[in-house]
Amino acid sequence: MKAHENRTALKVFFTLICFTIGLVLTQFSGIAAQTSQTILQTNKDKLVVTAVKGQIAHPQPSRYYLTTWDGRPKMAIGVAGINYTLSLGDPVFGWAATDQVTVGVATEGTGDERFRQAWLVYPAIGNEVKVISGSARGSKGVVIGKFGSYVLVHFDSEVKEKLAYGDELQVKAEGIGLEIEGFPDVFIHSLSPSVLEKMEIRIRDGKLEIPVVKKIPAEIVGSGPGSGSLFGHFSIQTCYPPDIKKYGLDELRFGDLVFLEDIQGDYGKGYYRGAGTVGVVVSGPSDISGLGIGVTPLLSCRSGKLAFRLDSEANLGKLLGLPLSTRKNIFGSFAAPKQKPSPAKKGPGYSGPIRTNKEELLTIAVEGVVQPPSGLNYSPGYDGKPKLGIGMASINYSVSYGDSTYGWAEADHVEPDVTIQGRDRQSPMETALSILACIGNEAVVVSGEARGGRGVYIGRHAGSDDKVWFPAEVKEKLAINDRVLVKARGVGLKILGFEDVRVNKISPEALEKIGIVVEGNQLVVPVVAEVPGYLMGSGIGGQGIEAIDYDIQTTCPEAVEKFNLKKLRLGDLVAIRDHYDYYGRGRYEGAITIGVVIHGFSDYAGHGPGVNPILSALPGRIKIKIDPQANMARILGIK
Repeated sequence: MKAHENRTALKVFFTLICFTIGLVLTQFSGIAAQTSQTILQTNKDKLVVTAVKGQIAHPQPSRYYLTTWDGRPKMAIGVAGINYTLSLGDPVFGWAATDQVTVGVATEGTGDERFRQAWLVYPAIGNEVKVISGSARGSKGVVIGKFGSYVLVHFDSEVKEKLAYGDELQVKAEGIGLEIEGFPDVFIHSLSPSVLEKMEIRIRDGKLEIPVVKKIPAEIVGSGPGSGSLFGHFSIQTCYPPDIKKYGLDELRFGDLVFLEDIQGDYGKGYYRGAGTVGVVVSGPSDISGLGIGVTPLLSCRSGKLAFRLDSEANLGKLLGLPLSTRKNIFGSFAAPKQKPSPAKKGPGYSGPIRTNKEELLTIAVEGVVQPPSGLNYSPGYDGKPKLGIGMASINYSVSYGDSTYGWAEADHVEPDVTIQGRDRQSPMETALSILACIGNEAVVVSGEARGGRGVYIGRHAGSDDKVWFPAEVKEKLAINDRVLVKARGVGLKILGFEDVRVNKISPEALEKIGIVVEGNQLVVPVVAEVPGYLMGSGIGGQGIEAIDYDIQTTCPEAVEKFNLKKLRLGDLVAIRDHYDYYGRGRYEGAITIGVVIHGFSDYAGHGPGVNPILSALPGRIKIKIDPQANMARILGIK
C-alpha cells in the first residue's frame, strides 16, 4: 500500500514538473517571437505617388572587341534591349558571348536630361509599369531592378512579343522617402512598400534581419563605389576565377537577394566598415576587370542595424508572385566553362550531324528602318567606262534572294529584297542590328501598312546595310522608313567539338539546315564554288567580322572567267581559300573561310559580290564538298 502511494506521489510530482517546464518554454518562445518577428511599421501612407514616363531602350552590344582581364578579345552582348530569353530565376552564368547581361526589358527616360533622370530615380522595384503606345498599349509590367542608366522591367512573354523600341511607358512611382519605424538610419532606395512588406524581415536584437541567398564580402565588390545611391548598381567582381567557386557565385540566379558586407548605399555608394547593403541581382557576370554580377541596392545602413539570414529561396520573383524559371546552371562556370564532349569518332568512315551550344544563346530584339536609295551620278569603273550603279538600298521588287549576282541593267552591288538600317547609333556599323542580327533570324514589320508582315534576315552589306527577305505581298505594302524588328539570335554560336572554328552571323537553325557533317576531326561543308584568297578585295582587314562583308573582286575578266563567277547567285555558299576570319578578315595559308553571298557584281576596282563569313578555321578543320544546290535561299525555304 505504501509503495502504491509513493508511485502516485511521484507521478503527480513529475506531472507538475512537466507542466512548469512547458509553461516556461511557452513564455520564453513568446518573448523570443516578440524579439525576432515583429510586424514592420512604415510611413507608406505618407509617400508621394507620381507618374513618370520612359521608353523601351535599344540593346548595347560592344561595338568593338573588348579586352578581358586576361588579355583575350571578346565580343560582348546582352546589356539592355528586349531580352526574350532570360527571366527571374534563371542562372546568371553560362550564357554565350554575354557580358553583364541584363534580365527583363531595359527602359530609359525620354526628353530633356531632367526628365530622363526622373525615370531613373523615381521608379521602385515592385512599381506597376503600363505600356502607353504601340502594339502592346495597355499591357502592364513591373519594375525589377536598375542597371547603369536603365530601369529593368518584367513583362509576360506574350507582351514582349508585341513590344518594340521606342514604345512609351508610364510608371506609378512609389517608394521615395520610405522608412521603417524605429530605424531612421536604414536607407531604402528603389524599393516599393508592397515588396518591403513581403520580404519577411524580422527584428532581432535591435536589428533588421533580412533573408538573402548569399553574403558578399567587400573584397569582391567592384564597380559602383563613387556614384550616387538612387539608381545604378554595384558589381560583384568575376574577373578572378577562384572567387566564383569560393563564394558560390555560380549558384546565383537573376532576382536573388544578396547582402553586401561593409558596403554603404545611403547617400552614395562605397566601402564603410560595419555597413551593410541588401540588393537584388539584375545582371550576369563579366570577363572585364572590376566588373561582374550587377546588384541593385535596396536597403543600406552604416550603423550596423542590418543583419541577414541565409535563405536559398530569397528571390525577387517569389516576392512579386511571378513564376520563377526552373532552368538550372547546367552550363558550368562563366570563367571556366564545363567541357562538353566532342562528337564521337567511329573510324575514318564516320559521319554525323553537327551539335551546337544553341541552348546557351540569347534572343534579343534589334530594329532598323527601310532605307531609301541615295542619289547617283555616273562613276568610272575599273576600265574608265562610266556606270550609273543602281540597286543598293530601298525595296527591290526585281531582285530577290537566290537570284543571279550578275547581269542586272546599270546595277552595281545589287542587293536583294529589302534593305533596312539601324538608327540607334549615328554610324549604322555600330548599331545593335548590324552586330547581333544573324542569317535565318525572324523579322517582323512593326509599323505602317505592312505591320505584322513576317520575313527572314538574310545578311549584311556594309555599303547600305542589313538585308531582309519578305514575301512579295508584304513588299507591296512596305514603305520607306517602315520599322522592322529582328529577333537576333546567333552571336556566340559554337559547334561542339569544333570550338576553334569561328561561327559568325548565322542562326543555329540555319546552320543546322546547311547539311554540314562531322568526319573525324573535320567539318564537311557543302559550297557552290571555291574562291582563292587573293581575289578578296574591299572589306579585307580591319577589326571585327560581325558588321561588315567583304568582296570577291570581279574587275579582272580573266579571273571572272577562270572561276566561273558569273554563275554566282545571291545566297550561294562559297569557300575562300587561304583566309582566316576570326577577329578580322585576312590571309592565312591553308585556312578556309565559308561565306554567304549577299550582294552582286561590281565594275569598280577592288569590288564585286559581297560575302558574309559564317565559318572560318585554321588548316585541316574544314573540308569542302562542291554542291550546286548549296544556296541559303533554298536552304531557308525562300526559293
